[in-house]
Amino acid sequence: IERLKNEVVIVSSNVDEIDQLHNSSIASYNEQQLKTISEQLQRLKTQTQKLNLDIKNRIKTVETANAHFPNSSDAQIRRTQTMTLRKRFIDTIQRYQDLERSYEQKYRQRVERQIRIGKFEEVDQLIGSNETPQIFAQSIMQAGRRGQANAVLSEVQLRNDDIKNIEKTILELHQLFMDMAMMVEQQGEVLNQTEQHAENTTHDVETGHNHLIKAIKSARATRAKKWCCFVLFLILCVVIAILVWWFGFNHKVNEVFNYRSFEGYILYSHLDSVQQGVGDNP
Repeated sequence: IERLKNEVVIVSSNVDEIDQLHNSSIASYNEQQLKTISEQLQRLKTQTQKLNLDIKNRIKTVETANAHFPNSSDAQIRRTQTMTLRKRFIDTIQRYQDLERSYEQKYRQRVERQIRIGKFEEVDQLIGSNETPQIFAQSIMQAGRRGQANAVLSEVQLRNDDIKNIEKTILELHQLFMDMAMMVEQQGEVLNQTEQHAENTTHDVETGHNHLIKAIKSARATRAKKWCCFVLFLILCVVIAILVWWFGFNHKVNEVFNYRSFEGYILYSHLDSVQQGVGDNP
């Protein structure tokens, strides 16, 4: 991310330098100076275009990687940084494109002032034509102004080449801008899919968590029921034991009581018989 930030800063700096070179070219009337400035512009534009393509591809790679990151706070920060960087790069491309369009008009106005010595209706035909020098020279000679042809022919040719280079740059920037717009749209779809997947995952996790809680509660309830049954079983065993002991003890007591009652009855009967025998013998 940091390297991409630095490269975007370099592109922005190059655009500023291109602006200065264009301005110097517009203000210059020296043929050799115009050639030098045009060469500098061409080199700088080529470097900037290569850098633009590299930034575009690397942003795409980073955003693709971001789409596969887990939905965490770190991933969200990384996505935010990438989106900010992408917007800054698109703004720089737009500024560069507006700059080139502006200077295209200025170059055309400069060339028009030079070739208005020819026929006015030929201006649009002359500007941007691959045969500008020949057409321009022919127009000048037909108008009977051969002495002026050599004075302005070289400048018109250089300006016309600059215009064609600007048009080429504008087309490249337009394509780059469209690629970035397509990337934003595709990344939005990927982000929506990622968010949907994250939402589904979150929902599944929450559902699983709820099921787990229910399972834990069910297990706890089952365990509590088992303990209740065990306690009831123990209570029942104690009650049965008490009942067995109670009834067993009462049975023995009754047997003893009945036995003693029987012995008492025998003894009483024996004593009664003895007393009756004594009564019968005076």
